[in-house]
Amino acid sequence: MSKFKIAVIGVGYLGEFHAQKYHTNKKVELIGIVDTNKKRCCEISNILGVNSYSDYKNIVNIVDAVSIVVPTDLHYKVAKFFIENGKHVLIEKPFATNVNQAKKLIKLAKQYKVILQIGHLERFNKVFLSLEKNIRNPLFFECNRLSPYKIRGTEVDVIMDLMIHDLDIILSLNKSKIKSIHANGINVLTNTTDIAHARITFENGCVCNLSASRISDKVERKMRVFQKNAYFSLDYQNYVLDTYNKTESKGIKKIEKKKVRFIKNDSLNEEIKSFIECIAAKKNPIVSGNDGLAALKYAIKISNLIKK
Repeated sequence: MSKFKIAVIGVGYLGEFHAQKYHTNKKVELIGIVDTNKKRCCEISNILGVNSYSDYKNIVNIVDAVSIVVPTDLHYKVAKFFIENGKHVLIEKPFATNVNQAKKLIKLAKQYKVILQIGHLERFNKVFLSLEKNIRNPLFFECNRLSPYKIRGTEVDVIMDLMIHDLDIILSLNKSKIKSIHANGINVLTNTTDIAHARITFENGCVCNLSASRISDKVERKMRVFQKNAYFSLDYQNYVLDTYNKTESKGIKKIEKKKVRFIKNDSLNEEIKSFIECIAAKKNPIVSGNDGLAALKYAIKISNLIKK
């Protein structure tokens, strides 16, 4: 079988990693990278030994699929172009600028029968994959996502930049409808929200507390999940999952703890491998357009609540 021909649109900080993963994948051929910053594009293309382009429209006839890693406000325009030309698309999160754009892209992908995958890479983290197998009717989530300040990514607020990861995770684990959302936050170094907290209540009674900051002095990506007779503490950053289970023996109740340390995996590489597999097998992606839309919808709602 011939290799799928791939291009990466946008080779800033994250786009460069996308290009590297495709370049080392034996099932695809990275035929080129695209960026309006010609100097940056040439630097990366020389390292990888692939062609560089400044206009994404020039590669449409030589690719089967693309990774779109441009600023969020360009996601819709670029994705729409490739989908309408029958190309499979992996779009970095957040899916789009607004819900209407996301819905249109989902409709177009269905119309043109192409794979549309959204880049919520935490879904491919080994620790989460282990946790996912053990979740049964969660009752309470607590999520903390902290990062030092970086200029990169500040075209969106901290909800769309960081908290949206946890929104996607929670929505994937708890399928109940959302009943209410309360949120607050402040902007410190940018013109948008830099620190945010949200409390979400679901119709099934599950409650979620989410905190995100992009002006922290440390990196932290942690989540705790409580369900009947069990509690899980997940550390994405250090690949640790602590499990606490209620047990009873001879009428005596106690809590048993189990700690599992995972060998670090490359979540982005797993995400890209999954995208390629979906193209080959013509199957639905793990993180679909509808998944991306759901996370986007509630991220926007939280942002709007804070702005009031």
